[in-house]
Amino acid sequence: MKTNLIILLIAVLLASCSSSNRISNSWKNPEATQESAKFQTVAVFAMVKNPDMRMDVEESIASQMPNTIAVPSYKMITNEELADINAVKQKLNERGMEGALVLSVRKVDEKTSYYSSGMYPSAYYSFGGYYNYAWNYMYDPYMYSTTNVYVDLEILIYSIKNDQLIWYGESTSVNPEGIQQTISELAVSVKNQLVEDGLLDPAR
Repeated sequence: MKTNLIILLIAVLLASCSSSNRISNSWKNPEATQESAKFQTVAVFAMVKNPDMRMDVEESIASQMPNTIAVPSYKMITNEELADINAVKQKLNERGMEGALVLSVRKVDEKTSYYSSGMYPSAYYSFGGYYNYAWNYMYDPYMYSTTNVYVDLEILIYSIKNDQLIWYGESTSVNPEGIQQTISELAVSVKNQLVEDGLLDPAR
């Protein structure tokens, strides 16, 4: 039985999440439904330059998906292959991935920036288009060394079969201290937003 989209980002039980890592803006594909947003297998991508950080982030995200087959992309795709979208798609198809979750750093600044227009570059609406876009504009995670740093994140969920964006969310992490805490807080925020956006049954 396929699992609901909630399984993509379900976190360990938390009473609440801090003001950091809340979803500030989201978009849902108007054609997406709770049924179409069910994936049995999901590839997890962290669009960061440092291989060790990529591994840590992808493992942290995958660990929040206990009831689905969540595969960190580094286990399927080498660092050298990341720049080749055709190689990436081939590996995903070979492994039978139905969905992809992409976490990317959109901006690093000392001032919070929000992107609430709801309009995104045309590249965002297909997995291949966004992948190439994000790959060419990755931030180095080790740049985040000063205090009061605001890291604007974007979370995207794609259907690999249809090559379509299912859901998009934006969040700002303030002075992130640890991967696990950041991912756990973000998972709760995404879960709540998916309910609000109608892609997740609140009774589940």
